[in-house]
Amino acid sequence: MPVNYDKVIKALTKLGYIVIHQKGSHIVMQLADKRKYASIFRGRNPEIMIMIPAHRPIGKGMVRTIMREAGISVDEFNRLAN
Repeated sequence: MPVNYDKVIKALTKLGYIVIHQKGSHIVMQLADKRKYASIFRGRNPEIMIMIPAHRPIGKGMVRTIMREAGISVDEFNRLAN
């Protein structure tokens, strides 16, 4: 399930992450407001900052790592990325 990094950014943006900076081929995203999105994660402990490699495509292992860090399932990711 390799995907382009723009779909990963789109999915995380819908969860409340924002791009805070990019250095080289890595984009760093952070939760904009942890309190506002606490209900989304229902007690799970999402990463506050997630690094996205700006590759086309991102390998399936890295995509799964990003999903795990964000606390979302494959189905949730697919719904958010489309």
